[in-house]
Amino acid sequence: MTVKIVITEDHELYRDALGTLVLEAFPGVQVIESGDFPTTLSLLGAHSDVALVLFDIHIPGTSGLNGLKEIKVRYPALPLVVVSTVDYQASIQQMLQLGADGFISKTSSRALMVRALRDVMEGEVVILSGRDNDDVVILSPRQIDTLELLAQGLPNKEIAARLNIAPTTVREYVSDILGLFKCDNRTQAVLKARQLGFILY
Repeated sequence: MTVKIVITEDHELYRDALGTLVLEAFPGVQVIESGDFPTTLSLLGAHSDVALVLFDIHIPGTSGLNGLKEIKVRYPALPLVVVSTVDYQASIQQMLQLGADGFISKTSSRALMVRALRDVMEGEVVILSGRDNDDVVILSPRQIDTLELLAQGLPNKEIAARLNIAPTTVREYVSDILGLFKCDNRTQAVLKARQLGFILY
């Protein structure tokens, strides 16, 4: 049976280059290409035997990490590796929490990417980042949810309603976020969150 690997990437030149790299790592595989999110969903629906998805989160038809989230909800057992320039430890952390099986920075060398792809196909979780990730801020999923709603300018009461938690709990989350980011107010915290890759829109 021919192994199938789906590449979701909207830039044609990089998509072609990634396809060549995949064939170098796995001679004889069938590379299936997609340039947008709806096409990817259609392809996954048509090919139930896909062995791996290489996925750039910044593609037409979706935003932020919503595409990754939807694919992993629909196909939780399908190996998916994010290949992206969004190379922040905070973003990678969220990707893994949503079920990604790895992350490969587009700035990685060809040799490292080939090795990483082979490791993924062997069942390993691979993180290939080009950044110095010292002094990493780690937020819980609930704190990240709170942060995203803060970025929309919502007050504590509405955040509490959206997350179905008590306003006092929201205050605790906000206080913790300000402390972790070493900020004095919400506006500063949201700006810092964008800089660190916690908010991707």
